Amino acid sequence: MFFRSKAEIERFLASLYLLRCPFCGAVGTLIRHGYIRWFHSPENSGIRAWRIRCKKSPRRQGCGRTPSIRLGDCLPRRCFDARQLWAFIQALLKARSIKAAWERAGIPLSLDTGYRLYRHLGQCQSVLRTHLFARAPPPKVKTGAPLFQMFTHLKEAFGRGCPVRAYQEHFQRSFLALA
Repeated sequence: MFFRSKAEIERFLASLYLLRCPFCGAVGTLIRHGYIRWFHSPENSGIRAWRIRCKKSPRRQGCGRTPSIRLGDCLPRRCFDARQLWAFIQALLKARSIKAAWERAGIPLSLDTGYRLYRHLGQCQSVLRTHLFARAPPPKVKTGAPLFQMFTHLKEAFGRGCPVRAYQEHFQRSFLALA
């Protein structure tokens, strides 16, 4: 789950005992279970996500799984955030070269990561397009590669700010999810 602010997360965590587990559907079994740390970001005090646990015990019929909740600018299983990903996408639209876009985005990882990320964006394009069609009609411009058309659609559907973050908060799913 993705939230806009820490205050929203704290309100959510305060009401855990009233909520159903997203995996097994049990009520009253969710508890706080710690954090997922992020050492690359000085803001948010290194907390990348909050973990909750569906408690499984003889008295509670939980499943034992541990979902996480996070701010909208955090990308699951990545060591860069949504703003950096959006900077890479914008640089791709301008430069049309993966190497130049990766250098322009300023993500402090190897160029190989940029190439893998570009391939991954191509793989999850169909999922992104399906969600974007539900949000807004596609733009009239039909020039360029399909991936770049999808980036334009993303920008028009979510407007100002960081469209990657807005996508995650609106659809409650990772921007880089394949399914």
